[in-house]
Amino acid sequence: MNPTDSEPRSPIEIAGIRDAIARLEITLAHQQRTTDQLNEIVTEQNRELFTLGRCVDRLTRQVNELRQSGSVPRTMGESMDAVDEKPPHY
Repeated sequence: MNPTDSEPRSPIEIAGIRDAIARLEITLAHQQRTTDQLNEIVTEQNRELFTLGRCVDRLTRQVNELRQSGSVPRTMGESMDAVDEKPPHY
């Protein structure tokens, strides 16, 4: 027999409901903490990614400037063709 809204609940049922609510609150608190930690990690990685993107842009500009001026070392230049070069043991 299920109690209806008009029937009072037994102390055992009330205790069970309170325990269930307490477990849910604990679970929610852990999930909120984990979400906050993940948010901090994502925020930091976003900062790092932005910084790395700026570094790549700066390095790309520098390489392009060197290419235009003709002072790119052979290992970075477009003229180097690894297929045509023989290994040192030949």
